[in-house]
Amino acid sequence: MSEIHEQLVALEKHRKDAEAAIERRDTLLRLSENKDFKRLIREEFMVRECARFVEQSVNPVLKPEERSDALAKAQAAGHLKQYLSVIILQGNTAENSLVEIDEHIAELRALESADDDEDSELS
Repeated sequence: MSEIHEQLVALEKHRKDAEAAIERRDTLLRLSENKDFKRLIREEFMVRECARFVEQSVNPVLKPEERSDALAKAQAAGHLKQYLSVIILQGNTAENSLVEIDEHIAELRALESADDDEDSELS
């Protein structure tokens, strides 16, 4: 396999991965607009439930390990928010890279075609 062909295969895989990241982002954006998601996840879990866990994390009646567990649970909303933000960022980055990937693929295909033409002339 020629070096150009190997680069083409790698770029085509990179393009496929970028398309998958864009699809994940788009799925998340659709999900984020869903009224049930907003109510259950954003309002109930990320706000109310995590606030309850924050209160538990400072409750002197609870054992230290129970307070520690409550604090970890309270931080879950932050972890989820960060995870969702990363999906959006990865999708945006992937979308911005598609034009460059496609241009590079076109250049390599042209080079590969020129190499194939030279090889057939030598035969």
